[in-house]
Amino acid sequence: MEDIFFFFLVILSLLNIEIKGLNHFHNDYMDLKNTSPIRGVFVWMIFLKHYYTYFKNRKYLYIKILKYLAQKIVSLFLFYSGYGILESIKAKGRNYVKALPKKAIILFVKFQIIIFFFFLCNMILGIKFTLKRYLLSMIFISSIGNSNWFTFTIIIFYLYTYLCFIFIKKERLFIGIIFLNITIIIHIYLVFNYFYQKKYYSIDNSFCFILGFYYSLIRIFTDRLLMKDDSYYFTILSSNIIFYYIFYIKAYRCINLLIQNCFFCMIVTFITMKIRLYNEFLIFLNSHSFSIYLLQRIIMIFISHKKYFENNEFMRLFFEFTAIISLSCIFDKYFKIEKLFSKKNKLKKINCN
Repeated sequence: MEDIFFFFLVILSLLNIEIKGLNHFHNDYMDLKNTSPIRGVFVWMIFLKHYYTYFKNRKYLYIKILKYLAQKIVSLFLFYSGYGILESIKAKGRNYVKALPKKAIILFVKFQIIIFFFFLCNMILGIKFTLKRYLLSMIFISSIGNSNWFTFTIIIFYLYTYLCFIFIKKERLFIGIIFLNITIIIHIYLVFNYFYQKKYYSIDNSFCFILGFYYSLIRIFTDRLLMKDDSYYFTILSSNIIFYYIFYIKAYRCINLLIQNCFFCMIVTFITMKIRLYNEFLIFLNSHSFSIYLLQRIIMIFISHKKYFENNEFMRLFFEFTAIISLSCIFDKYFKIEKLFSKKNKLKKINCN
């Protein structure tokens, strides 16, 4: 039954698909309206990936598919984030760079609120953790049931970008990218060896973020090359797929995982030149992606602990999916931390006047 739910979401995601014919391409494939549905697909994949971890010895087809994809279902978020950040820097300059610490603080505050929700959930269920565990979970080092590494990565990458670009002029963006590249390599070494103690999932998407910056720089040239005609397009797409599988076969080393995930990002990106997903459901999921990602385990822990729907797998899966989406919508409606900062800015303007 869980496979049926998986393929139902696949079919739902493919509604309103638009495929370009020979020698025709979607020129706006990297616009937000086109990347949002792609991210929406990976939002429900992340949900299902977390869902099956609460069960043992499951042999469903969708689990095999998601195990194969592994951390690649998160890589596009970092790639698109890196691309979007550099595009914003090119358009707005230092004003955007100055806003990055604010973005990091907003995410951090939201994360603390969600940690409090996990505390309440654990208290209701009688799940006990030490005070030290709770405190460490607030700074991403430990967990009380919550996911942590992705939020930590996004926040710290915002801050790295701020430090690397705050003194860089628009004409010299490549210098900032080099600084950011070096910073992320150091980040990978420190996080892998000391922070998350050799857990690949904590760093194997890190290059995807900086890849987004490079793609923003070279996109005009790649578009000219790939969109000449289909022979160029399919040759480069095929070569990326070949390199992806070469690194996939040798994915037991950390560096191979890092490179493999970058090729995955490029394969999906090139495919979106030809295939467009325009689906309101996927756009909706992406608009609540952060909340869904962080809140989903609360519902999963609660249902698993209470043993609801034990004899009805489909009802359990459907209930958790709808409950998580509902909880995320409520959270995003009533915990708009961004408004607190906008109010502060308005007050500063009034005081200046």
